[in-house]
Amino acid sequence: LRPDRMATALATWITQALPNGREYMDCDGSLSFYEVLYSSYEDSTNVTPFFFILSPGADPVKEVETLGRKVIQLQANSNYHNVAMGQGQDSVAMQKLDFGHKEGHWVMLQNIHLMPGWCVELEKRLDAFAAEGSHPSFRLFLSADPARGIPIGVLERSIKLTN
Repeated sequence: LRPDRMATALATWITQALPNGREYMDCDGSLSFYEVLYSSYEDSTNVTPFFFILSPGADPVKEVETLGRKVIQLQANSNYHNVAMGQGQDSVAMQKLDFGHKEGHWVMLQNIHLMPGWCVELEKRLDAFAAEGSHPSFRLFLSADPARGIPIGVLERSIKLTN
């Protein structure tokens, strides 16, 4: 068996051999990014973050804000907090996280890959939120370039999306 041919062979086998195999393989292929995000939102909980794996030129913020306006009547700095991570933003992010967790707000933390050391603190905070119980409306949205510094615990508990 050649490893370089395995993915293609499995995809072909699934589409041809299994009932509804084509629908299984192309499940999100015809949906827009917003539709995939909305579907993911319906499957999410207050302890399941959304993790956007960024590709060049991708910016999921617009779709998150559009979803928020439809779902929770989103208003910036009222029930939605957007923090672009970088130097000195770790304390701001934790403050917004704590506030959103208690009040049921949406929090967007962009480019968390820039602060790998802080991501360990984020993982601990998410563990505490899960144990304590967050407000039912609370949602956390994270974005990062593919990087090694993201703790596996953050990735395992998240709904991972890319566009």
